[in-house]
Amino acid sequence: MAENSEPIKYNKDELVPPDFLNEEFLQNVLEKDENDKNLKITKFDIIPGSKAGDHFASVMFKAIVSYTTKGKSISGRSLIIKTMPVDDGFKKEMLSEMNVFGREIEMYSKVLPEMKRIMESIGDKEELGPRCVYYSTDPVTIIFDDITKYGYEMYNDGFFGFDNVIKIVKKLAKYHALSYYMNDNKYNNKKIDFSSVQSLMKDSMIDTMKNFFGGIDYLQKELVNWPGFEVIAEKMLSQTDRLTNMLPKIYQPNPDSGINVLCHGDFHIKNMMFIKSGQDIDKVMFLDYQISFWGSPAIDLIYVLYAISDFDARERRGEIISIYHQAFCDYLTRLGCLKKPFSLLELNIELLEKGTMEIFWSCCLMPLFCMDMSKLDLEAMVTPTDATLLDFRQMMYKNEVVVKTLKKVLPDLLYKGILD
Repeated sequence: MAENSEPIKYNKDELVPPDFLNEEFLQNVLEKDENDKNLKITKFDIIPGSKAGDHFASVMFKAIVSYTTKGKSISGRSLIIKTMPVDDGFKKEMLSEMNVFGREIEMYSKVLPEMKRIMESIGDKEELGPRCVYYSTDPVTIIFDDITKYGYEMYNDGFFGFDNVIKIVKKLAKYHALSYYMNDNKYNNKKIDFSSVQSLMKDSMIDTMKNFFGGIDYLQKELVNWPGFEVIAEKMLSQTDRLTNMLPKIYQPNPDSGINVLCHGDFHIKNMMFIKSGQDIDKVMFLDYQISFWGSPAIDLIYVLYAISDFDARERRGEIISIYHQAFCDYLTRLGCLKKPFSLLELNIELLEKGTMEIFWSCCLMPLFCMDMSKLDLEAMVTPTDATLLDFRQMMYKNEVVVKTLKKVLPDLLYKGILD
């Protein structure tokens, strides 16, 4: 699984659409969306919906459809179609077991529309996700408006600096605050029960994650050769077992008296799209609510630190957390929430208590995000050979950005007691 010299243009399972994605299917979708039984498709084409490396937990296509409806002609409307893999294999088996589509359908059909209703009631017109046009459980399909027509695009140039991180964090704070408020008013809105939205990170998922944990064993051998990292290298020997035991617990919600919000759950830079002016973010749209769950906001914030922030932004972590907390409290005030928000001190304690997640992200996943994802076969990462896995580890942990980051992060984790 060595890095290719040429980018992988599309994921293999997105080269040929499944048989059900045909004119009849699109006709049915558009008739419902336009509320027009007389709608007629005049032309359509289905192409891969994303670039390789942009996602894993789905198969995506783009339908470009021209049609007539209610006396007008619509030319080249673009729809993003997410569906399950057709071919048998690990990816199909894993996604079926996780029921990520059932969860995302719940988010787009109930949770996000209710959030939108509440936001509009206080004059807030911001969008938290693209509009869901259609969903079905048989065949498993979710269809969205293609937001690239509004100028949104993926970001494929590393991580963001502090100012852009803050724009993302403030929107995350709004999303969390809405869920906090909605949960406090759950007796007035019985359609949504966040307590039932449990994390997918259960014991059964740990075997799937062990190829990621294995990076720690390789890293430990590298640390032995880093001057001054002898103590850290020794402590890293126990971290693989620790991750195996602790991650399922970290993803469980806190007791009712503790800190909980509706986490996005997979809050990294590939699960967002942006409108930018030069290097500055004007707007951000969150995507892929497939593994959202009720739990600690610390989990999404750790993603912010390691899957969104560049080195210099991460150095200002205290500011990032403080700005998030202030934005969270301010939006609760705007919503008229009667429940007292958690304090900044409580949030920082929560981040310490969930510190095992920082080991996981800094040592296992952040190095992956520092690589050119378009040159990697992510599906091969799930069941690699020993030789290709070793090759992959060498690329990850000899990356200059990774080494620089770990030389800063690991001592910080040591001094906080997180490696003990």
